[in-house]
Amino acid sequence: MVGDFSYCSAQTKQVSKHKISFCSWSPKTDLIALGTETGDVSVHRYKLSCIWESAHSDLGSVVCLAWRPDGQSLCAGHISGTIHLYLTNDGFIYHTITLGAPITHLVWVGQEMPPKSVPGTNAVSFFPDLNALTMFSSDTNFTSSDTFKLSQLLANVDESLTILTVLCDGIVYMYGCGTFHIARWRLQPKFCSNPSQIMVLRCQFSSCLQFMWILYGCTDHNDGTYCMELQQIPCAGLTRHAQQLLTLSVQNSSVRVCKLLLDWSFSQICVSWEDMILEVDAKFTKYGRDRLAQNKDWSLSVELLEFILFGNCPFGLRKFLVEDWTAPNLKRTGTATLKAYESIKTICFQQLQLLLQRLLFHASELLGCIRDTSSYAQFKIPVSQLIRLCSTTGAVLQKTQELYLVIEKSVAHLRAFFKWLYVAIPGLSGRYVPDDFPRVTPTERELVIDFITNYLQPVFVQGELQSYHVDLVEQYIRSGEVHKPLESVVEHTLTEDRERAKLRELINLTTEQLLSEKFPVGMFRFDSKVTLADLIKKNLQNDIDAVFQAQVTGNFSRGCVHFDQMKSLFICRSGFTDSSLTETVVAFHALARPSEEKNSTKSDNDSSSTFLAWKLPVTDTTAHDSFMVMKLESKFVDSNSSPDLSAIVSIDELPSVENPANLPYELIDFQFYTSDLLLLLVCRAKSAGNHSVSRSDTTREPVLSWLVMLPVQNVFDCLVEPQRRRQAHASNPLWSSERSPPSSVNQVRLSEAIAQSNVESLPWHAVRLATNGERSIVLVLFEGLLSCRVYLLERLEPDEPETEATKEDPGEQNQMKIAMGVEADA
Repeated sequence: MVGDFSYCSAQTKQVSKHKISFCSWSPKTDLIALGTETGDVSVHRYKLSCIWESAHSDLGSVVCLAWRPDGQSLCAGHISGTIHLYLTNDGFIYHTITLGAPITHLVWVGQEMPPKSVPGTNAVSFFPDLNALTMFSSDTNFTSSDTFKLSQLLANVDESLTILTVLCDGIVYMYGCGTFHIARWRLQPKFCSNPSQIMVLRCQFSSCLQFMWILYGCTDHNDGTYCMELQQIPCAGLTRHAQQLLTLSVQNSSVRVCKLLLDWSFSQICVSWEDMILEVDAKFTKYGRDRLAQNKDWSLSVELLEFILFGNCPFGLRKFLVEDWTAPNLKRTGTATLKAYESIKTICFQQLQLLLQRLLFHASELLGCIRDTSSYAQFKIPVSQLIRLCSTTGAVLQKTQELYLVIEKSVAHLRAFFKWLYVAIPGLSGRYVPDDFPRVTPTERELVIDFITNYLQPVFVQGELQSYHVDLVEQYIRSGEVHKPLESVVEHTLTEDRERAKLRELINLTTEQLLSEKFPVGMFRFDSKVTLADLIKKNLQNDIDAVFQAQVTGNFSRGCVHFDQMKSLFICRSGFTDSSLTETVVAFHALARPSEEKNSTKSDNDSSSTFLAWKLPVTDTTAHDSFMVMKLESKFVDSNSSPDLSAIVSIDELPSVENPANLPYELIDFQFYTSDLLLLLVCRAKSAGNHSVSRSDTTREPVLSWLVMLPVQNVFDCLVEPQRRRQAHASNPLWSSERSPPSSVNQVRLSEAIAQSNVESLPWHAVRLATNGERSIVLVLFEGLLSCRVYLLERLEPDEPETEATKEDPGEQNQMKIAMGVEADA
């Protein structure tokens, strides 16, 4: 019989110190993701050994988890409205989405691309692997290991389109490849005149992404009734424009990864600079504060110039150089300073330059695509903003090259300055200076005087000396403006660059345009006073957001999803306002087309269907729970039609399970194990003293639990008169607590659709399950939401006897009962 399985317990373990709020199996591997009420996300192997864990207590409970169809990425939604995208292998967060309202559901689907589809980008063919670059240590928040992971994201560009759908506060958000914003739409109930709140319960795409089903509930503010509505939304544009969406999504992801790596490389420059200048600045600042306390008109530059020009070294400076800053320390500081400068030069030449060139490449690729208006006009990517992004990227590239030249100048100044101090200290200390001791040349002497006069600048905050800045490099890595442009530093006019810009010959510009202010310097627009920090952190970020960011308010869909053509079905109205209604158990499963039909001329509209199961509201706590199973065809007529097939299943009794007191069975959770099997988690009080097995009831007596494998087709076969699509009045829901009987849909008893072999007894009170039918594996969470058990399922052949592997180990049961504080069954 369909649904006959042997259940082999693979592992039983307490996997978390906190309550587990959500669990989900990977679609491709035997990995399970767990989310807790304290905001922790973790991934475990099927025997529950933890691979990685990420704690985010500030974001609140994890309410949803969704895997990318290839299993390489995991998406976690928090009640605070924050969504993190993780790499599956190590838990690295490569993207964050913030929506500001509790996330209610996530679904991540994939769209198969034609074999001859064009890749989203061919940058890999032109640029080397970033892992080959020289990396330097940076702050603890971002490491070279993170750079490796991001570079892998650039190297392993998605070859298929994936759509991440987020349901939040009654709004549908859709993202291409998890990052490119495709659509945002606020749902409007059709059968609730005055909704006070909308809770989206579940979302599911048809097998070929032609339609999207959304089930949500809302409370009518007028009479307080709770309504559930099912909407079908055409989204054929996701497949019709799959190639364009893939290109935009990949380019968006690549540009943002390049920007993130640019930020990290720039932070490396800042860290190298801080490490280099820290000791020099600390020494001079302490000395300067002591001298200013004695004389408010004192100046370090004047004192150093007096020493180098006239040989007059004040007693305080002599003591500072000989005792506080000794020759060995000075030599070490000078060596570290020059090494730091070499690091900054390497970062500018390798990392920044390569990343900027790659960013310019992606922006130019995208610009070429967007100019194909027949294919990309509907996505509303502004060409002018893309041109501006290219221009800003070029300006950053030029500013990086300018910083490289400035560092060359600074190295000459600082090398001469440290050499002069190193040579002067022995003479000040009265030690013997040998003839072969290094001497300061006249050229180096001039460099020292120029450095002290023009570049060693004190910084005062509210009248107090804060620090000393070496102005040449400092002005580039701080916000504000460049006070000493490159022209004044290297005595080189940048207007010559205009004449040498051979790339201009590729652009049709007149002489007047070349000489106009629109193109004042080099190849791109360029403001010599803008700092590198502002260009990367502000200008570049703003331009990227202007290209890819969706409109701030209102509905939009980029022409891929037709929300305005949605059709609705009124499926439930309940006069009960129990808060548990907002936690209605729902399960969707899209039925894939048979392989022989995939190449046929039939469209998805004609062939695909989707199963929907949802638990009915409880109107009588002494009665058994019920749920409705519906088969939804893609040919959804209108709001006056019912589903193609539907039935209400009442959990009346379980085969071979004694229930002399006729205690009510409660449906705790269910999921589709495969397209034709629905796995139920059913509980019942052990004795008549307890009539509720609700999770919120912490004083309950021992509870019995079962797994029930329900063949869906058996349910429809049990119908006396199959409930086919029929005309109905639009205002009448399929089920209503106000009617007697509450539903016109045919009802089936569970005991009629299953056999004893479909029921598996569980050892303790179970509260949640997670299934992966393709991997034949089930996870069951037990009372307290801390301990769980993994079952490996094997389909039994007809008349196959029960094996020892399917039997529970009594010793293991007793151990778990002791651990959970539950008395062992007699």
